[in-house]
Amino acid sequence: MANISDVAKKAGVSKATVSRVLNNTAVVNKDTKKRVLEAIESLNYTPSFLAKGMRRKKTSTFGVIIPDFRNPYYSELLKSIEEEARKHDYIALICTGEMNAEREREYIHYLLTRQVEGLVLCCYVSIMENEPFIHNVAKRVPIIVMDQPSFGLPVSSAYADGYNGFSKLLTYLIEKGHKRIGMIRSLHRYPCSESRFLGYRDTLKNHGIDLDQDLIEESEFTAAGGYEAAKRMLARSAPTAIIGVNDLLAIGAMKYIREKGYDVPGEIAIAGHDNIALSSLVSPQLTTVNIPVEQIAAEAITQLIRKIQNPRSRNSDIVIDTQLIIRQSTEQVKKDVIMM
Repeated sequence: MANISDVAKKAGVSKATVSRVLNNTAVVNKDTKKRVLEAIESLNYTPSFLAKGMRRKKTSTFGVIIPDFRNPYYSELLKSIEEEARKHDYIALICTGEMNAEREREYIHYLLTRQVEGLVLCCYVSIMENEPFIHNVAKRVPIIVMDQPSFGLPVSSAYADGYNGFSKLLTYLIEKGHKRIGMIRSLHRYPCSESRFLGYRDTLKNHGIDLDQDLIEESEFTAAGGYEAAKRMLARSAPTAIIGVNDLLAIGAMKYIREKGYDVPGEIAIAGHDNIALSSLVSPQLTTVNIPVEQIAAEAITQLIRKIQNPRSRNSDIVIDTQLIIRQSTEQVKKDVIMM
């Protein structure tokens, strides 16, 4: 494999001149630059991106850790993050922690060895379970936390307002006459899902409806989990509506309910949260709370780049508003109705 010395020898120049051509750090004679580029092409030389970054203390990369590739929400979020990264001439290195604190820590260490200039973390487990670790990492690189507040950590955050999102959803269902509204919440009490549960609980209370534990189930963030949670809920109670802390849970619950012969929404209304693409493809289409992933990604990456460029800039929490999207799973509507 050719190295920079080989290129310099073939072009008849010094290694410093080759470096200036590669990094565009100084003016190089047109003919000299042409010889260097021709030598690079003929030798099929590829400069070491990592070594170059270490010398310049800039790799134009940042790391992203998400919980699970299988959740369509994160696929949509990653697409937006990559698009924002390109706008800033950065590359996102993506890892999935699978809701495992040890694995998340291992990936953070790995990304740091790759000389990333910052981190975008959606990994709730290590943030919840190992605050000292995050404190130490934040001393090395800027960190943006997504899907939850910073909770006093030396990081910035960009996340959707799940509390108000669920408050809008519950208010809408209550105004339609529902009083027995079941909820499928997160089994693991992640901050993003707990804020939605608190929105559910407080909105019921504000409308004079008691919290009924028989109408609350817990599950993993999967459609299969929602299916089983709905089965357990209906075995002991009779909800007129069920909401999932995310769309996958709601879709799984709707599958079970329809298999049991219930009409949706005539007998049991169903709603979720996130507005993943699948929510408008199922039948009936799912009422949900929309998270503007493009806006969240833009805010997060803008914060991260600012912190990379100016490490002394202040950390901040940016809360993004959500919108209620009314579809056929809660009432027969001809098209999506968006409520702010």
